Amino acid sequence: MKKILLTLVAILSTTVFFAQDKGEFNLTASIHNQWYWRGYAVGPDPIIAAQASFKYKGLEVGTWNGYGLAGIWKDVDLYVSYTTKFGLSIALWDIYNYSDYTASPAYAAYGDHSQSDYFNYGDGTRHFFDLSLAYTIPKTNLNLFLSTIVAGRDRNADDSQRLSSYFKASYDISFENNITVSPYVSYGFALNSDEGDTFWQWTDQSVADAKSSGFNEIGVNISKPIKITENYSIKASAGAVASPINHTMTGLLGVTLF
Repeated sequence: MKKILLTLVAILSTTVFFAQDKGEFNLTASIHNQWYWRGYAVGPDPIIAAQASFKYKGLEVGTWNGYGLAGIWKDVDLYVSYTTKFGLSIALWDIYNYSDYTASPAYAAYGDHSQSDYFNYGDGTRHFFDLSLAYTIPKTNLNLFLSTIVAGRDRNADDSQRLSSYFKASYDISFENNITVSPYVSYGFALNSDEGDTFWQWTDQSVADAKSSGFNEIGVNISKPIKITENYSIKASAGAVASPINHTMTGLLGVTLF
């Protein structure tokens, strides 16, 4: 995994050095009532998130980080992606979570990882590498996304990779006043599970109920730009999502500041 990280850093450095006069830097920041990720609220309290990236033609490299306002959830990621002229995108993310879940009695069992070693890619690592494909079918608003955790802390009892995978389909519907309604559904499965579960299955299950596949999400999101001043607007979004595999229902709210 160290080789993968070094490759990500090398791509970032080389791209910025050779293409700084032709590429494009981007910066975004947003706030959310919680951080919900692929079927589970991994950040149980309001969070603020930021993303910085550099894009050159179809290549994009960057970082995403989030911080829970209650001091519980903390996450910093590196990524590289490439979008072909046909619209197919491939991405590799190094996702590193160093949260202190002991700050909340409800999440205390997940432990305090705030002092974990960022450069540890062996046993007990807080990293995992997520490889994904994304594609919007031409002349439609149908978005498809498929990912697999190829390395890191998604492991079986024998330390082999569980290869938890995630497939999501969403459809964007435009209405008046720039409102977009996006229903979506996702399905999680493991390619190599020895315990009958996946990385996405967080709710405690009995052995009889354990399974290596299931619907992560069935939800809808509604978004709209809101004009604050003549030259400044924010984007607000809200929705609700059920997670059959986790037996949960969650309401979501987010605002993209810039």
